[in-house]
This record gives sequence, structure tokens and C-alpha cells, in this order.
Amino acid sequence: PGLPNGPVDLGAECSGKIVRASDGSRFRVGDEVIAIAPGAFGTRVIVNDVLVARKPSNLPHEEAAAIPVAFLTAHYALNECARIRSGESVLIHAASGGVGLAAIQLAKIAGAEIYATAGTEEKRQLVSEQGAIKVMDSRSLAFADETLQATNGLGVDVILNSLPGEAIAKGLSILQVGGRFLEIGKRDIYGDSELGMYPFRNNLALFAIDLDQLFKQQAARMGQLLE
Repeated sequence: PGLPNGPVDLGAECSGKIVRASDGSRFRVGDEVIAIAPGAFGTRVIVNDVLVARKPSNLPHEEAAAIPVAFLTAHYALNECARIRSGESVLIHAASGGVGLAAIQLAKIAGAEIYATAGTEEKRQLVSEQGAIKVMDSRSLAFADETLQATNGLGVDVILNSLPGEAIAKGLSILQVGGRFLEIGKRDIYGDSELGMYPFRNNLALFAIDLDQLFKQQAARMGQLLE
């Protein structure tokens, strides 16, 4: 379900200079910007004006091009959906990836305690250096018991999840009362996987997050968040 018919335009984000702007645009030719840009693997791309933001002047284009999708995903999940607060705890799965590293930065800004998983020892070392209290193996379900041990049996307030299958139920089982589960994976959703409701007795919330859909259906809102 949801798979396109025919060629797929590669790339979803970019950094560059405006070479042409429509009448009434906020931008002028020559402005340096970042943008949500389907088909961005090219020298030129046509983008929706509302999904464009000025490039941070302290970043070269090569670094700025990595901002839109990763940071917008992390920001939307942690700040818009979970509304993470100082003193709360968050478990970030696959934390060595783009979204994971962005989420670590945003969680630190919010004043949250950070727990994480990553797939190799090298990646776990990187995540630890970024400020995670404890980093576990993302390829094992042992993260649930290890998180409980690390939190004296309390669990965490927020989970940013991209792990499929049993990991979802395991994650729900270690959320504190009022916890928020942020699902950015798609496999179990499009596979219509079953999920028991019992964990939700603890005032839990589950957010299924698909930014690609929001870029199309709520472009102006997402553009404001990008800014």
C-alpha cells in the first residue's frame, strides 16, 4: 500500500540558492535557503515556497542540506507531539542516525535525560559521546529490561521509536504513567500489525508520525516548524 507506480524522484531535502522565484514569494534570487524538496538529487529543483527557510549563515551548504528532514522529524515528534519537558526522560532508538542525533540535541536543549540504542559498538560509543546516559543494542529486545534497570524500575516518559515488531510492545511496557510513544517507522503501520491495548491503561499516548504526508497535506504548518 502507498507504493508509487513508476519512477521515484530521489532526494527529499536540499540547500542551495534561489535562481527563480514566483511573484509574491518571500524569497529573492540569490537567497541561500534550505528546503523540503522532492527530487532534490539534481542541480535544480522546484519547491513549494512555504517549505523553504533561510539557510543558517554559519553552516556550509553541505551541512545545511542535512537539516530539514532529520531536525524537522525530531522537532515535530519531541516538541509538537510529546511536548517533552525538563526533567523528563526519553529513549531514542537508532540514535546514531540522522533523526536520532537531531533528537539527542533537541532533548538536551529541553533538559531531558537521554537513553538510547544503536546497532554497533562504534555507533553506541558515538551516541554516548553525544550525551546519552545509557546506550543499548538496537538489535536486541534487551533494551527494555536494561532501561528499567537504569531507571530503577521507573521506565521513561517518551520513546522515539523506529524499531519494528516486538520492539513496539516492549517499548510501550516501559513507559511511565502519562508516557508518549512516538512511532516514526512505517513497517508495522502499513503491515496493519496488531497491538494490544492493555499498556494504554497508564494514560499513554501513541503518535504515528509520517512527515511526508504532512508536507503534502499541511505544508504551511510544517513550513512554520521548519522556520
